[in-house]
Amino acid sequence: MTSPKLKTILEELKAPALIIAGIIGGNFAGKLIDKVVPVDETVTGFQFKSLVKPAVLLAAGAGATILVKDKNIKMVATGVAISGVASGVRVILKKELLSGLGNTNRGIGTDNREPLTLSIEKYRPDLPQLPENSASQPEQPSVEGIAGNDDFQDAEIL
Repeated sequence: MTSPKLKTILEELKAPALIIAGIIGGNFAGKLIDKVVPVDETVTGFQFKSLVKPAVLLAAGAGATILVKDKNIKMVATGVAISGVASGVRVILKKELLSGLGNTNRGIGTDNREPLTLSIEKYRPDLPQLPENSASQPEQPSVEGIAGNDDFQDAEIL
């Protein structure tokens, strides 16, 4: 008997596992399709036969997802459809899906952006110059005006 927490964890992991199983199954099915409908790699240019594998995988996955009522089989069919999309990206862009887009402006003008400067210039403030005799001690304020005032004689310092 399994605990309720373990059962919940296994239920949550079941959906991604079934989708990954569908992706792997779609890749195996794609290899079989490649054997049935071979694409000549030596021919330059676009070949319509190269779209057969992505179209079949995408149609089979989407069709099974729509027509089947079982939730688990729908997850596997979703994985097959995902493998069809990945195969289509490989055919159209001539790149792997996980390798990123790379240079997106191939053949479309030039890159006119200026490079980023990652250093900060030293701050040099424009301050007025001090007079020459300012190097001596500053003058102490005069207390003559305060000493003659009677208001401060009664003040106590705490």
